[in-house]
Amino acid sequence: MKMKRRVIAALLTLTMVFSLTACGGSKSDSSKNSSKKEGKESTVDTVKDPITISFWHDRTSDTDYAWLKESIDEFNKTNEYGITVEEVGQGYLDDVQAALTTAIAAGDSPVLADLSCNGIPLFASEGVLADMTPYIERDNFDMDNVVKELTDYVYYDKQVVTMPYTRGTAILYYNKDLYANAGLNQAPTSLEELNEYAKKIYDNSNGEVKGVGYTIEPTYYQHYLLESLNDVGFMDADGKGASCLDDGSMKQFLTDWYNWTEEGWCEIPALENASSAMQEDFYNGKLGAFVSSSNRATSISEKAQAAGINLGMSYTVGYGGYSAPLGGGSIGIIGKDHSQQEIAAAWEFVKFLMSDEQVAQNHIKTGVLPTTYSSVETDTLKDFWADEKNEGYKISYEQVKDASAPAMSMYTSEWNSAVRSVYSELIQARDITPDQALDNLKSEASTIFE
Repeated sequence: MKMKRRVIAALLTLTMVFSLTACGGSKSDSSKNSSKKEGKESTVDTVKDPITISFWHDRTSDTDYAWLKESIDEFNKTNEYGITVEEVGQGYLDDVQAALTTAIAAGDSPVLADLSCNGIPLFASEGVLADMTPYIERDNFDMDNVVKELTDYVYYDKQVVTMPYTRGTAILYYNKDLYANAGLNQAPTSLEELNEYAKKIYDNSNGEVKGVGYTIEPTYYQHYLLESLNDVGFMDADGKGASCLDDGSMKQFLTDWYNWTEEGWCEIPALENASSAMQEDFYNGKLGAFVSSSNRATSISEKAQAAGINLGMSYTVGYGGYSAPLGGGSIGIIGKDHSQQEIAAAWEFVKFLMSDEQVAQNHIKTGVLPTTYSSVETDTLKDFWADEKNEGYKISYEQVKDASAPAMSMYTSEWNSAVRSVYSELIQARDITPDQALDNLKSEASTIFE
């Protein structure tokens, strides 16, 4: 009962913001999922009449939105059923979750939404998401063709509740000229090497140029750094605890990050629009490198070129070597309060998005990961990756097999919010010490995890 109250409270009070939220984990076998009613006990419909459905998303940046509009326009013009998809941007993935929570409570939700790892287990457990399995079976859609590592938030209680859509790994974006001027002729191969490079760039500029920067994303940018220390990240593999608080890894990371920013060579993220502010510093030559999602590769590449920045894109690194997070969004059908005709229409759009050409172009136009094995084998993607200037895009896919992400857990959203708040107090506000931050996290964990 305690768990149920917490889930409902989390859904009704969620107010999370900031940048792209990470997703990942293991498939859930929860026996408490009530969403089974949404799909398996109802008839699998075929769309019979023209119908309009809404899609809420986070694809609001320039290149993301341009491709989304192109994709939707093609579907609206070519589908045989007269389905019209109308898109509504909601900001970031966490904004989609917050807006959707409010809309569900009001009985006015969209039929489709791009969802983060924070929201998927909550919505699935409350019976909000439709099970796509009957449609998959009817249309012989090959789930084995979906990249295995990207199915971590696809399955819930033996149902298919989402499809990977805007998934991504992180990329180290760096200024090749600043690196060269500091005598650095290659991208770093470990966090220790990255920090050494960052200090050198900072010192060579007399403190005018920060060496590296990270925004605050506990399930993404900070998760993979912790994972390189403890092999699990900011949450345990079963999603029921945070052993990082007791094994020394969180203490080391908090102390290190605080010291990096205190020494000046690691940029402190802005309190508002942190991702945009960090990128602007990079385009203005005030930042040597930063970590951001591969989902922004096209936008970052275009803006860097316009600013005259010689952009490098490389594997992300953690303590002792390469390390990468797995994040982004998965598209779900909102079964609650929607008709079988609306659900059937939504499935047709999901199926369209998972076609080889759509998957390939989604990657090329924006940088999000290709989500099917067959799309990777198309000439479209092979030719794109063969071009040296697109090396960073290929890197994002190559990282997938080794990328880490938090477990699929009912606690992810609440724990993420608590950790984000403590990180902000420590790194942005400078109101607490690393030891106090650790104590605060332990206190939060004792009330969140059962």
